[in-house]
Formats: sequence, structure tokens, C-alpha cells
Amino acid sequence: MEKATFEDKPSAVEPSTVYAADVDEDSVSPTPLKDTEKGTEKNTAYVRTHDVFEVNESGPDFRGVSWFGAVVLLTKQQIGLGVLSLPKVLNTLGMVPGMLIILFIAAMATFGSVVIGKFGQNHPGVHTMGDVGFIIAGVFGRELFGWGFWLLECFSAASGILATSIALNAISDHGTCTIVFVVVAAVVIGLGASPRTFKQISWLGYVGICSILPAIFIATIAVGVADRPPNAPAGPYDKRLRAIGDCTLVEGLGAIINVLFAYAGSAGFLPVISEMRNPKGYTSAVLTCQLFSTALYVSVASVLWYYCGQYIASPALGSAGPLIKKIAYGVAIPGLLAGPIIYAHLSTKFCFVRILRGTRHLQESTAVHWFTWLGLIVSIIAFCFVIAEVVPFFDELIGLVGAVFASMFSILIPGLMWLYDNHNEKPNGSRTLRNKIIYMISAMMMVVGFALLVLGLYASVENIKNAFAAGSVGSPFTCADNSKTTTSYINVTST
Repeated sequence: MEKATFEDKPSAVEPSTVYAADVDEDSVSPTPLKDTEKGTEKNTAYVRTHDVFEVNESGPDFRGVSWFGAVVLLTKQQIGLGVLSLPKVLNTLGMVPGMLIILFIAAMATFGSVVIGKFGQNHPGVHTMGDVGFIIAGVFGRELFGWGFWLLECFSAASGILATSIALNAISDHGTCTIVFVVVAAVVIGLGASPRTFKQISWLGYVGICSILPAIFIATIAVGVADRPPNAPAGPYDKRLRAIGDCTLVEGLGAIINVLFAYAGSAGFLPVISEMRNPKGYTSAVLTCQLFSTALYVSVASVLWYYCGQYIASPALGSAGPLIKKIAYGVAIPGLLAGPIIYAHLSTKFCFVRILRGTRHLQESTAVHWFTWLGLIVSIIAFCFVIAEVVPFFDELIGLVGAVFASMFSILIPGLMWLYDNHNEKPNGSRTLRNKIIYMISAMMMVVGFALLVLGLYASVENIKNAFAAGSVGSPFTCADNSKTTTSYINVTST
């Protein structure tokens, strides 16, 4: 099987295309892993050479995602209302360092996303980051990467459940107990995530993007045409527009982690590749996604920061005043639901494939297939509901989980993936200049990713300590209104 490189270009699938699932397992001689578990080398050979889902007309179509459908699914994982946390980044760090950090992380995340696709082509059996860990580090890597991915997706879905309850509270002026809104959001998200294939839910990506973007533009235009920031005090005010900001270490790290969150969607890109009709089209799809996302991030962040300055609100759609806040949230609700639906689907599919992989039940609509899928959906939505409602410092906790795993999956691990696939390809003396540059970039990404992991962990722990010290930690299962607008700096995830 020919190794994918950065020179590969997408091509149409020919009728004679031979999928990796057609490769004879016994003919594969993978590099043995340093793992002593019985059968590991044989299992690794299977993961390296066999597609996760075969083209199968007797069951659900797990290979039906088109190129444009992939663009939409990738983009919706990346873009959410978290984009409106980026003006806070500019306010905290200042325009110059803030914009440089956005572009720097965007470049690394884009490079990493392309590497993820090349690794998937070289190892067609890779379905999630858990499989990546299995190939690179054996059983330990599978458990660490796999359950880290699962936690990130579950916490993202739980965050989406809360974001939807905030929207419903804002629109209804806290019309009922918040727990009711959380339950409604959880049920709708569970139903939306229940279709078994990405092909069946890809339309939600269209709906999500077509609702999130207008909501963002409504808020952005509203603050642009206003005489003054709606959250500014009466009388003279100072927006504190600074080229270089003055902030504490924890505040600065929190701002950087917010940018990282905006590019954390790449953790869920591998499952989309597994269900693409033509996986070779992934590179152009992900470049389209990342270029569009970055252009949106830069434009929205700079415009909102310029017009609001330090009076940017949190939640961010409150920056344009109470009426516009209601309108924007009303428009955004489909997008608020689409994001967590995809995250819940990803976490469910991870467990589903892990349980049924290698059996006929994975792609055939048997009783075992249905019982496993529906049971996992109910269990995971229940888990997301519980952690969103029971953990009194949920915002700080998801900041911790995101800081650790977003830095791993968006930056650190993609660098490791490229080095794993290429470090033994040529003797150091015969590497081309291009290859050497990519080698250095990959090594740098590992260093930067590890640094962000450690620093993000430190900042998140400090935020939790500060929340307890300030008495701002909430209580479980509260009916209190969670949509009240504040101007305090908090960590938010893309939902």
C-alpha cells in the first residue's frame, strides 16, 4: 500500500479502486510495537490495513459522506458560538499579540489537520484518536488517546446542552426552571444524534452553520451600528483598545487556551474520514474548513473587539444589548443543537465501533447492532446531562479537560503522527529540504503542544481554585437563570 505524502492530490474514485479492506491481512508486515499483549501485532496489522467501514449495501451506509458533506461536518465541529470568545482574547492580550497567537495556532492546527488525513490514508483502519494511540504506543496509547477523545467529546456535548439552556432562558426571560430547559436540550440532542451514520446527520451541519453565522453577524452588526457599547456605563467610558494588553499570567494563559478551543474540532476529524465516500478528498475539504474558520475568527474577533473593547459580554451574544441578545439566540438555537449532536454522535460511535468492530453486527442491522447503538446513545446523553448539572464548577472543569486534550489532539499528537510515519523513511543525510522543514515543524508542534498542555493545566487549576475562593461555584440541579450577561473573563468552548 503506497504511503500518502504531502504531495498527494485528491482524485476521483475509479470503479477499479481497491480499498484497504481488500488487502490480505497475512501479507502485511507492520513494524512490531513494543507491547507484550498477546496478539497485539496481528491486531495492529488489521488496524493498519483494513477500512473501518466497508462499502456495504445490506445495512446502513457508513461510506456515504460526500466531499461537500465532509466540509460541512468538519466546519461545524470547528465553528460555534465559541468564536465570540475571541474578542476577549484581543482585549486580554492586546491586538498585536492576540492576533499573532490566533494566526499561529491556526497555522499549527491546519498543518495538524492535514497530517491527520495523511495518517488516515496510511492506516485506513484508524477511526479515532484511540486507534492512533494503538498504532503508535500499543494498548496504553489506545486507552489514553481513546478515552481522552471520548471525554473531550462528552464534555463538549454537555457544554452544548448548557448553551442551549442559556439560549432558552434568554429568549423566555427565564420562563421556567433551568433544569427543564436542560432536560429538553438533552432529549433533543439525544434524538438528533441517534441516526447511525454521518451521512444521515450531515444535513444538521448545514442547518447549524446557516444559523450560527447569521447569529454571529447579527451581534457583530448590532454593536457596529450602536453609538456606544451596550454594556458600557453611563457617561464617559474607555474601551481600552490596546496594541499590547496588560494581564496576569493566568489571564493570558486562559486567553491562549480559548484560541486553542476554537481549533479543537480536529479531534473529531478522523471519524468523518472513515465515512467519506472518497477519503482522498479529505485534504482539500479540511483546508477549505480551516481557511473559512480562520477568516471568520479573525474578522469577527477584530470587529467586535474594536466596537466593544473591554465591554464584550459573556455570554458573548449579550454584547449587543437585551433585545439583540434574544434575537441572536433565537436564530442560533439550531446551531447550538447541531454542535452537541455531532459531539454526542462522535462519542457514541467511538464506543460502538470499539464494541462491535470485527463482527458482522457493526454494519448489519441486527438486534445486537440496534441494542448496542441505542443503549449507548441513552447512556452517553445521560452522562452528559449528569456532569453538566451535578458538577458545581462545570465551566472550570471543562476548561481543564479542554486545555489538556485540545492541546493534545490539535497540536501535540499530529506532530507525533507525522514523525511516526516518516522518521525512518530516509537516512538523515538524504532527506530533502522540504522533508527536513516538515520534520522540524512536527517536532516544534510536539514541544508547543506539550507546553500548552502543562500551562493550560496550571491555568485551569488556578481558575478552579479562584472560583472556590470567590464563592462563585454554583450548586447542582439549580433552577437559577444561567443566561445573565456578565463582562467577566471566563473560558468557553466552541459549541
